[in-house]
Amino acid sequence: MTYWFYYVVRFLLWLIFRLAFGMEVRGRFHIPRRGGFLLASNHLSYLDPPLLGAACTRRLSFMAQTNLFDDALLGAFMRGVHVIPLQRGEGDVAAIREAVRRLRRGDAVAIFPEGGRQFSGRLGTARGGVGLLAELARAPIIPVLVQGTFEALPPGSRRLKRAKIRVAFGPQIPYTTSPVPTLAARERHDQLAAQITQSWHRLADQLTDG
Repeated sequence: MTYWFYYVVRFLLWLIFRLAFGMEVRGRFHIPRRGGFLLASNHLSYLDPPLLGAACTRRLSFMAQTNLFDDALLGAFMRGVHVIPLQRGEGDVAAIREAVRRLRRGDAVAIFPEGGRQFSGRLGTARGGVGLLAELARAPIIPVLVQGTFEALPPGSRRLKRAKIRVAFGPQIPYTTSPVPTLAARERHDQLAAQITQSWHRLADQLTDG
């Protein structure tokens, strides 16, 4: 695979978010320099994926609904940045396998474990699927919090608004955190998801205090 297009897009997005929205990024030192990891972000707006791509020092793989690939221009763009097609709501085994393959290869995969955009603008709760993916790939999780994208492009709006955008990366969460080896898989995955949600709230408090 060639990734020159991804890096060109990332540079342009960084300029846009920095100049137009005063993008502020904290905690980049938590991002591993090498090896696969899951980037687990809250989800407020369609701006979140390009924002994470611009803010993260590592190249990210994203998942997107297969119907988005039907649009000629958008589909070509997503293929150019190596987005993984996903059949939402159908337990897409092929997409999960591809994500696991990339993680085991040493790539970073970004996901939104709340299950969709939060139309209230508030933090939601991470779901257990993120724990399953982390455990299958034996990859750590890096929680990340985004703020300001809801104000910049709220759900249902097609016009960008001026807003301060912040991104905060948190400490790594190992793919297995349970001291009890016999804990059921579902409970292990829910436990990982709960830790992500707790990390988001800690990051939100840090951004508020800082």
